[in-house]
Amino acid sequence: MTTASTSGNASASAPRRFSESRLLPDTAAMAWRSALTMLRNPTESFDVLIQPILFTVMFGQLLGGAISGDVRSYLPILVPGLVVVNVLSTAQSVGVDLREDMTKGVFDRFRALPMSRLAPLLGPMATDLLRYAVCAALTLATGVALGYRPDNGWIGAIGVVLSAAACGWAISWVFLMVSTLFNSAQAVTSFNIIVLFPLCYLSNALVPTATLPHWLRVFAEHNPVSYVVSGLRYLLDGAAGTGTAADVGRALLGSLIIVAVAAPITVKRYQRSTS
Repeated sequence: MTTASTSGNASASAPRRFSESRLLPDTAAMAWRSALTMLRNPTESFDVLIQPILFTVMFGQLLGGAISGDVRSYLPILVPGLVVVNVLSTAQSVGVDLREDMTKGVFDRFRALPMSRLAPLLGPMATDLLRYAVCAALTLATGVALGYRPDNGWIGAIGVVLSAAACGWAISWVFLMVSTLFNSAQAVTSFNIIVLFPLCYLSNALVPTATLPHWLRVFAEHNPVSYVVSGLRYLLDGAAGTGTAADVGRALLGSLIIVAVAAPITVKRYQRSTS
């Protein structure tokens, strides 16, 4: 009887192996781990550090004269569009990274630790907010270096960086959900590219939709990416741009809906896959 009571007390006092009461500190620890990984492997951040500069210069010089007559006149159209394109391109990598970790058995090691089950998923997501903000800021800075001067100045620029990071973070949940549906990182990459290209380039990100054929213009005008781009244009140039305040609201509302739908599905499938 003494043995039974002793074992009962021991089991009652033992900490829960996956106690969600440690969600916040464990998530912070995993976010710090993700940040250290990025610092120690800078080559994995080329999409954040090089692509914004490369795309802004390349598309500006390539399309500026053909669409707007010169590069500087094209920048108010191009820069907000490329902010979205670059952030979405960066966001899709989170799904690939998660699938690789799940395939390599990284989460098997985490399961052996007395930590929150959700921390390995949420920690890198917190760090990725910084990646999206840096990507958006570099795109804007490159545009300014080429001669772009937003009418709303630095206030508008800060609003664009924060809004783009928030929208990118929301859409990254969709890429995470996709990673739980496929069994290999290569399949996730292929699917993401197939989805990203029409979303990003069949929109108003690079060209005015008024010049498009009717069927394509209808698709582009109702493309979710077009609402985000129009919202960023309004934040940068106000009434002088092609966006409205309603576009900003649609972009943020759409981001909330995406998180509300994709996040629970992703967490449920992630827990099932790592249980």
